[in-house]
Amino acid sequence: MKTAIMKNGVVLATMGLCALILTGCSSYRTLIEKKEIASIPEGRYERIIKLYNPDGAPFKTLGGVVFVKEGARVCTDYPREETIKSLDDLEMMEKHAYRSFSLYAIEADGTIFGYFAIPLENRALIYKNSKDEGCIYKVVIIEPEPPSGIDNILRHDHGVR
Repeated sequence: MKTAIMKNGVVLATMGLCALILTGCSSYRTLIEKKEIASIPEGRYERIIKLYNPDGAPFKTLGGVVFVKEGARVCTDYPREETIKSLDDLEMMEKHAYRSFSLYAIEADGTIFGYFAIPLENRALIYKNSKDEGCIYKVVIIEPEPPSGIDNILRHDHGVR
C-alpha cells in the first residue's frame, strides 16, 4: 500500500516537473506591461501602421494606429495593415474616431520603441520575442467579442427590431 502511494507521488512529481519544463521552453515570448500616455509626441517615425477594419464600415474602420520609431523592430498581428505617412492620410471618420483612442507607449528596459493608439473597447498586449529578428516587439490587438443571439444577427445585418 505504501509503495503504491510512493509510486503515485513520484509519478505525479515527475509529470509536474515535465509540465513546468515544457511550459518554460514553449513560452519564449515575454509579456511587456503597456504604459498609458497622454499624447503621442510629434516627430518622425520610421513607419506609421494603420490597422484597417473593413467589418467596422462605415464608422469603425480604424482598428488602431502604430507609430514605429527609427530602428525599432515593431510589428502587429492585425490581419489588414496599411503603411501611411502621417495621420493626415486617415479618412475623415477615422480622424474623428482617432481623437477618442487610448494611447500607449511601447517601452522596454527604459527605451521607447514606438507608440500605439487603439479604440477604447479594444485591448492590447505587447510581446517581446528576441528570437525573431524582424519583429522583436509585437503589438497584439484584441477586439471585443460581439454578443451572440438573434438580436445581434438582426443588428449586424441592419435588420429592424
